[in-house]
Amino acid sequence: MPLTVNEIFQSLQGEGPALGAPATFVRLAGCNLDCSYCDTAHESGRPMATGAVLAAAAGGPGRVVITGGEPMLAGEQLVELARAIRGSGGRVDIETNGTIAPPAGLAELVENFVISPKLSNSGVPASRRELAPGLPPGPLKFAVDTVEDLDEIAWLAGLHPGRDVIVMPLGTDARLMLEKMALLAEPVRARGWRLLPRLQVLLGIR
Repeated sequence: MPLTVNEIFQSLQGEGPALGAPATFVRLAGCNLDCSYCDTAHESGRPMATGAVLAAAAGGPGRVVITGGEPMLAGEQLVELARAIRGSGGRVDIETNGTIAPPAGLAELVENFVISPKLSNSGVPASRRELAPGLPPGPLKFAVDTVEDLDEIAWLAGLHPGRDVIVMPLGTDARLMLEKMALLAEPVRARGWRLLPRLQVLLGIR
């Protein structure tokens, strides 16, 4: 079955452990959550076979970030796409909210499996944003609005020990993001976590 693809584009990775790396983004349509601050128009898409996705991504950076929406909704088609990217010499990163367990065989194809758990600031009920069991190794990346959100992160990180924690400030423009980073810097440092910007907001890129 084809994937439902929202868009394919090239940019710098704006978030997470590969921050700043040139990347080709394959955004899949649809999500199982409805976060209040979501700024991605991922709802619509067109069906594309794996070969068509590879052709559309050809010539771009070899790091391919599969994102959404929520890419785990694609199930086995996601494994097929990741295997094809690796077979063509590319790298695969996955960005997921972590509420859906990945299909068998996906984890070993992925270089960076980045999990973005949603906090109460998302407006999504807690029962809908619980992390699925059996998630592969990878950092937990959180979108933070206030310093008070860090206590909730500490509780969640305690349920999933051994994972790096990345904190990113919410903000719709560079000024607001930098103001929040300044407020978060010392509390995040004190907890031994990483504080990273969202480059797409700072630089006005996709």
